[in-house]
Amino acid sequence: MTATESTAPAPAPAPVAGPGVQVVAALLRRGDQIVLVQEQHDGQEMWSIPGGGVERGELLGEALIREVREETGLRLATVGPLAYLVNTTTTRYPSTVVLAFDCTDWDGEIAVHDPDGKVTGAVLLPLEEARKVLGSSSASRPEIEPLLEYLAGSVAGRVWSYRDDRPAD
Repeated sequence: MTATESTAPAPAPAPVAGPGVQVVAALLRRGDQIVLVQEQHDGQEMWSIPGGGVERGELLGEALIREVREETGLRLATVGPLAYLVNTTTTRYPSTVVLAFDCTDWDGEIAVHDPDGKVTGAVLLPLEEARKVLGSSSASRPEIEPLLEYLAGSVAGRVWSYRDDRPAD
């Protein structure tokens, strides 16, 4: 190594002005089954777990209960423990934090009532089948990779970071 070479990592890009977004998601478990939702996003069909944006003035738990009800028709009685956190940055959303919770205390019948009209279906699937569906989903890497790793036994509470759908170092 010469005197002009450096081993220091490249600096992070300068912060970008724009909306900060908080998102909550629920991994709804029932034994060895989980609930997945089917969405339409930019003309593509994709599968993920229920969740969505936290509205102004809403607490995380309140947002999670509302999103689960809207997207699945199910009643979330208790917000479960934090499964993982995803921090992403894109041109459209320069600062997004997604908190995924592992929830087992829910009831009701699946019936989609999504006011945004993006969720077109919801199903309760055996875990192995759900993994296959998620693995072939057109959802973004930050939506799928942490979920699949968590379902495979990754440590709870892990933080995942992505810059434009690529893992950040």
